[in-house]
Amino acid sequence: MSYKFVKITTFYFSYLKDYYARNPHIKSRSYSEQYQHIMSEAFGWADFYEKHLRDIGVDAFEIVANARPLQKAWALEHGIRAQGKELLIKQLKTLKPDIVFFQDSITYNGKFVDYLKQEIPSIHSIIGRCCSPYTSEQLQNFRYFNYIITCMPSFTLDIQNHGLKAFQIYHAFESSLLPKINRENSYPQSDVFFAGTLLLGSGNHITRRKVFEKFLQRNIALAVHTPLRQEKRKIIAAKQGAYIATHCMKKCGLGNVIPKLPILREAVKWNSFPAKDPLLRKLKPFIHPPLYGLEMLRALSKAKIGLNVHIDAAGEYAGNMRLFEVTSVGSCLVTEHKKNIRDLFEPDKEIMTYKSVDECVEKIKWLLEHPKEREDIAKTGQARTLKEHTYKKRAEELNEIIKANL
Repeated sequence: MSYKFVKITTFYFSYLKDYYARNPHIKSRSYSEQYQHIMSEAFGWADFYEKHLRDIGVDAFEIVANARPLQKAWALEHGIRAQGKELLIKQLKTLKPDIVFFQDSITYNGKFVDYLKQEIPSIHSIIGRCCSPYTSEQLQNFRYFNYIITCMPSFTLDIQNHGLKAFQIYHAFESSLLPKINRENSYPQSDVFFAGTLLLGSGNHITRRKVFEKFLQRNIALAVHTPLRQEKRKIIAAKQGAYIATHCMKKCGLGNVIPKLPILREAVKWNSFPAKDPLLRKLKPFIHPPLYGLEMLRALSKAKIGLNVHIDAAGEYAGNMRLFEVTSVGSCLVTEHKKNIRDLFEPDKEIMTYKSVDECVEKIKWLLEHPKEREDIAKTGQARTLKEHTYKKRAEELNEIIKANL
């Protein structure tokens, strides 16, 4: 059964800002040249699904909706004066897809999805994706999709429990990148490597924060590549006001009113006065500029250990992209011991897992002191990823889900 498939992606703003700063010349090139160039950096999923779906006979396309110079080039070449969602609609009308897959279902959901179904007759199904925390309002907007693809069981189960159709496809690694990672790699060797977001003050990085604090206490060398962000002063000030208000209301006997006010409902749970996070200053010597795509993988491949700490919203299940990035490049993965970890890797043989912050530190110290054992684990973990956790496999899984729901 053949069908036309379009995946619509939004890249991280921080990556796009970095990409265009490094490649200012690219904006004047044709759409095809720009597309090939940005995809060659292998950021995120890049065009891996497009390639592997085409390999199995699907007429697949990829649109990076928020890469403005790229989108502008497409519009100029098609004689269209539009941008943003209006341009996206024009592209879909031109391509006439059967299946549309929104990788970013926070930006694109709700009535916009319903509008596309009515406006573009060729569309049979619109698929959403969820692999990050969502609000109750966003969950309601997910109902406009035919079904949702998630990256880990915690999100799948929650969405299904709310009466929506959801399927799970884990993240993966593109095995064709390995020769490019190994070639021209001048990054220095590091003991423990972490690349990702560290949003201090965020409710989703509490565990990540505790791990880094413990590393600092135990003097473990840590290379953190992150766009480190502290909450803005006005947000901290608003939280401080809410904290003071809840305490004053309690003293005045108005505690029963607090749950009725959304702005105070969360503040009542806080155990301390909101302030600028002191961890920022302590971590600064270990912070390096963020790396993306191939460059991040090259730096990671020179690390003895790749550290993984899921966002707190992941709950009891594992499934983030870092699991497969670390193992794929031949570094030793140290990650949390989650309910489903054995579905992905064998602990203590293919990866190393921990159940507490203290255990994480102790196992990392042991791995650094036992290079042979560490390298054996790294090699078996890499073999497992290259065998079972590739985008070729994931494209086949997605194809089966689509065909079953046509």
